[in-house]
Amino acid sequence: MRLSDIPSVSSVLSRMDSLSQMTKDPRTLVSFPDLLEKEWNRQNGNYDSKTSQPIPKDSIQLPFPESREPLSGKEQLGKTTSGSLLETIESIAEAQGMDPNLVKAMVKAESGFKPKAVSPKGAMGLMQLMPDTAESLGVKDPFDPEENVQGGVKFLKGLMKEFKDPEQAIAAYNAGPGAVKRYKGIPPYEETKQYVSKVKRFYKDFSS
Repeated sequence: MRLSDIPSVSSVLSRMDSLSQMTKDPRTLVSFPDLLEKEWNRQNGNYDSKTSQPIPKDSIQLPFPESREPLSGKEQLGKTTSGSLLETIESIAEAQGMDPNLVKAMVKAESGFKPKAVSPKGAMGLMQLMPDTAESLGVKDPFDPEENVQGGVKFLKGLMKEFKDPEQAIAAYNAGPGAVKRYKGIPPYEETKQYVSKVKRFYKDFSS
């Protein structure tokens, strides 16, 4: 051992004094179990960074097992998306007990975060709601980001509860619940298969 490795008496006394001050205020002490719980929630996507609280236990998580594939070019996420829009999406998802990263992945896949997007088939807004779907969900203005995401998340949550399988629910959002029921799984449509794969990839990117 080198002489320089031995802490000085003053530094030891200083640390002891600091610890003594901490014990006078119980609020400064954090139990080890609490730290473990917070870290577990953070690693498993159950941690709300805005409120510093775990996401409710009924939140829907997606344990996709595949390794994450890095995105490049225009597929890079978040660079051109406003922070306020992302915060709106996160807030709505958490309020409905849904995984915010899943909802962001869906929005990215559906519209590329463009509130005024319209598909050739007439789907509108961030989560590309068809007129009849929007009306049934109580969405009066599909181009209003908050209303659109509220409706889209409500619809997606219903699909999650119906199919009990995240990939089938995502496929049903794209191809319709009837197609998933008819094929008893992800329909063999190339568009739908690519859509599910894209959402999963975006989800991994947001979760990283």
